Amino acid sequence: MFASNVEELDEMIMEAAETERRLPPAMRKQKLASWPEYQTEWLNYGYVVYVPSLPKATTLQITKYEHTLDLLLEKCSDTDRRLLWAVAHSGAFRQRGPKWSVLARAYHQDRRTVKRNYLDALIRLHYTITKKHPKVL
Repeated sequence: MFASNVEELDEMIMEAAETERRLPPAMRKQKLASWPEYQTEWLNYGYVVYVPSLPKATTLQITKYEHTLDLLLEKCSDTDRRLLWAVAHSGAFRQRGPKWSVLARAYHQDRRTVKRNYLDALIRLHYTITKKHPKVL
């Protein structure tokens, strides 16, 4: 289940972030004995927009998720792991990719610098996994 190139490694990390969002929450919300909120005006009845929830993660997705987490914990440094995971979560379920501007504000850097650091971390992880160029690391 190792990625053969950097693009597959990127897709594997993005898929792991999507799987994490599909998992049930760690803390369940307490159910209270109260009336549900409803619209006060009679014209608002029946016009509530339905937002479907995410489908649950399958066992194969959870297995890949655990493998990716183990890989990141064993082979990455702490700063690389945090950056890879932050980028993966900002780009999960998004067609256009990660939100580089939002990440740049969080890291107090330029968006191009954050993207370059992300690509460097991916390449470092790939070379650590494949052990092709020990002098680069």
